Amino acid sequence: MSYPVRADFIRDREDTVIVLLVDDELIEAELFRGLLQVEEDLEFHYCQRAEDAIPQANQIQPTVIMQDLSMPGDNGLSMLSRFRANPTTKDTPVVVFSGEEDSRTKSLAFSLGANDYIVKSVDRIELLARVRYHSRAYWNQRQKDEATRALRESERQLWDSNASLLEANRKLTDALAQVKQLTGLLPMCACCRRVRDEENYWGEFSAYVAKHTDLKLTHGLCDECLGKQAEKMGLSPEKAKEIAQKFKKKQKSR
Repeated sequence: MSYPVRADFIRDREDTVIVLLVDDELIEAELFRGLLQVEEDLEFHYCQRAEDAIPQANQIQPTVIMQDLSMPGDNGLSMLSRFRANPTTKDTPVVVFSGEEDSRTKSLAFSLGANDYIVKSVDRIELLARVRYHSRAYWNQRQKDEATRALRESERQLWDSNASLLEANRKLTDALAQVKQLTGLLPMCACCRRVRDEENYWGEFSAYVAKHTDLKLTHGLCDECLGKQAEKMGLSPEKAKEIAQKFKKKQKSR
């Protein structure tokens, strides 16, 4: 059976000791309350029934659980297994207590996940020291876990960023591979100025350039050719010069 985990967990209480006592005996509960509740930095919560322990722990998220080993029904040892199986309390320190010092019971409790074992006759100073120690260890572990998660998230973001850069670099490499370039020797007819392509066909130079590069050619007349053409047409040198100037202005305007 799963239980809801409180979503609004207060994360600024790292100096607070939050104790959940699970014990069916009200007299014993009041005894522990009297020993612990007077501390200003300590919150004391009590659960009398074993079946309510997990839901209550999910709600208050204690930093230390104190579990009586002699409860009826679900005894303290079976509660240890339940706490460790529950995601919210699997890392919460559990201090088990009993009315007597029994080495076999103590060994079994530690094997099931208990962090400490005390007898009910423990004095107040020792009890507070043990509870504070386990609470501080719990907070330290939470801080380490948060730092580890933050580091992993940073590593994931860095990995995603690197993957994006690699993809962009690949696309750029592919694009550069598509750029057309002309290198080497190109056979050209000395008479008609046509060129021979790689398939041994002769064609216009402009067609060859358009096929093998991204360059587009435009046609015009240089000054020398323009003068010769004007002379062939019977134009005077002044008229030819005028036409040349107009032709240049037209080229600049393009």
